[in-house]
Amino acid sequence: MFNSKHYIPILKWKRAELRALKGLSEKDRDQITPLIELVMPMVPIYKDPKKKIKKSQAEMLEEIVAKFKTKRITEIPKEILASWGKRPIFVDFSLLYNTESATQIKIYALHKIITAGVDLGLKIIPLLNLSDDHELKRAICSVSKEYDQGICLRITPSDLSDTEKVEALSKKIDGFLSDFDLNEKNIDLLIDIKEQCDQYLKCLHSSQNIKNLTKWRNFIFACGAFPANLSKCKLDEPTLLPRIDWKNWLKYTRDKAKDNKLSRVPIFADYAIRNPIFNESLQYFSSTTSIKYTIDNDWVIMKGKIRDYPLYLVNAKLLVEDTEYFYGEAFSSGDEYVAQKAKHYHEYIKNPSIKGTGRSEDWIAMGTNHHLALVVHQIANLA
Repeated sequence: MFNSKHYIPILKWKRAELRALKGLSEKDRDQITPLIELVMPMVPIYKDPKKKIKKSQAEMLEEIVAKFKTKRITEIPKEILASWGKRPIFVDFSLLYNTESATQIKIYALHKIITAGVDLGLKIIPLLNLSDDHELKRAICSVSKEYDQGICLRITPSDLSDTEKVEALSKKIDGFLSDFDLNEKNIDLLIDIKEQCDQYLKCLHSSQNIKNLTKWRNFIFACGAFPANLSKCKLDEPTLLPRIDWKNWLKYTRDKAKDNKLSRVPIFADYAIRNPIFNESLQYFSSTTSIKYTIDNDWVIMKGKIRDYPLYLVNAKLLVEDTEYFYGEAFSSGDEYVAQKAKHYHEYIKNPSIKGTGRSEDWIAMGTNHHLALVVHQIANLA
């Protein structure tokens, strides 16, 4: 069981996020339990790169599924060990799919990954949605009982829209617990409203009326306020985007705690510097050389351009020189990276052939690492 000063970042399981976790200090790791969303691997889009002949959707799908089953599924437990170690970690199989049955590949991955994880000494807590089909629920509950890791149960906003729905939700939960002979003390309850920030306070308030709220192993509330794209950001000056998820959680928990109106303080969860909705097709497009830097109540966006790599160095230099925003290179490995790129700017301008601008994976990894370290710092220092 975690205390209310714990932090649950929800991260797509990609190389950048692996590196972000690996770069955290031991002290920060103690205050975090990541929830990783497994995603299908990327494959080349061309069957003949020289002639620019693209694969069909069917060919792409078949290759993606084959790569996941034969390669990725064996790599994931090792990656968790290398980047996170043997601390507890939540694993979400929801985004996996197959050419025939999405449920079957989720069950297949569940057994393979958790069995391999147990052999490595990992503490993997599988996630299921209350709306998942019965077969998947049964598989997750069976594995959970076999290895005694518990499960994470995710609830969506539609179940919390009004008082009557909360009552109906409690009955659904009772039915779920009864069907699989479970009790709340071994289950982490996650309310995840994803990008619906306008529903934050309403859903958070409604969740306080869930039956037996104090009995669940942990109570977590998640939302992701980072936008799907940076179209509203300026190229020539920093843009501040509000961290609505953080500000809403902070305001609600503080106000209600003062009035003693909280049945239970929810653990804060967010989607870091990615939008909650995963758009798989965007993986195949070049990203901009933008800096996404988290500060107390906002994200500072220093927008770049596609393939304009030197612009990242320019923006890094400007950010490091801005004492209002930059936390210092000692704050996290992400900050150290930005500071190094700022210093490299002067050498690069003299001789661009030395390269060293980094790539999108580096920028996401370091921005995510800084975000995680900052949220841990913010939560730890709450009164």
